[in-house]
Amino acid sequence: MKKTKNNKPQRVGIYPNLSKDDCRRVMESVIRFIHKRGHETYISDRLLSSYPTATHAVPPADLPAHIDFMVVLGGDGTLLSAARLVYPRKVPLLGVNFGDLGFLTDVSDGSMYEALDAVLEGKCHLERRMMLKITLKSGKGRNRTVLYALNDAVVREANFRALQLNTKIAGAVLSSFKADGLIISTPTGSTAYSLSAGGPIVEPTLQCLIATPICPHTLAIRPLIFPASQTIEVAFDPPEARVELAVDGQLVIELSPQDRLQIRRAEQPIYFLQLRRRPFYEVLRAKLKWGG
Repeated sequence: MKKTKNNKPQRVGIYPNLSKDDCRRVMESVIRFIHKRGHETYISDRLLSSYPTATHAVPPADLPAHIDFMVVLGGDGTLLSAARLVYPRKVPLLGVNFGDLGFLTDVSDGSMYEALDAVLEGKCHLERRMMLKITLKSGKGRNRTVLYALNDAVVREANFRALQLNTKIAGAVLSSFKADGLIISTPTGSTAYSLSAGGPIVEPTLQCLIATPICPHTLAIRPLIFPASQTIEVAFDPPEARVELAVDGQLVIELSPQDRLQIRRAEQPIYFLQLRRRPFYEVLRAKLKWGG
């Protein structure tokens, strides 16, 4: 995070989920709050007509180049979207929860202004989280596209039929099996879709990836944890299947029959702003009711 001489950030991006009434209501007051403390605000140019008091409005893709940190107003889904927007720039995210679960968003809406004050005063720390790098290769081995995810990448059949999935890890054949799909997740994503599919809960600072099959048609295929330094490759059959890749449950791409995926740890992490070092196990109890 870029700092001034007195170690305080100056340029604040604001990324709201305006489908939530509460986010719309507080947006203007958040802008004024930051301005009163002598800092500049940056928003998407798509929001300028609704919030003309913001200091700057730029295209969404240009926001990361202009800001020192980003305030994310919404829920976990909004934070996932913001993470992909700012990546790979080192732009820390301060998540303010206006959603239901709020597993990733560290600040409640009731303590938002207190948290903003602390961050603007530099009284916070950075937490690193792993990102996934997803390389989609064509049948000729060429890169079709490269995508990034904070939680997970999911391969699934668009018509909810079973797929024959062929997997390799670090170049070695792992298995060929029939299932409804396959989830590759980061430790952060281990408490999301992977958990619902029977995957393990993994402490988010561990350097590993998780492969979780979705409804495998055999008892021999179970979730697998493997080193983050290794790459998993996924191909699929039959050729007439309509196969989709879902990134963080938000971006969906239709795959061609000859396509294959290579998924590994991304080169750079994403950064979250936290006011205190809250133990993961405390969050697990509070948010997921671990232990009842």
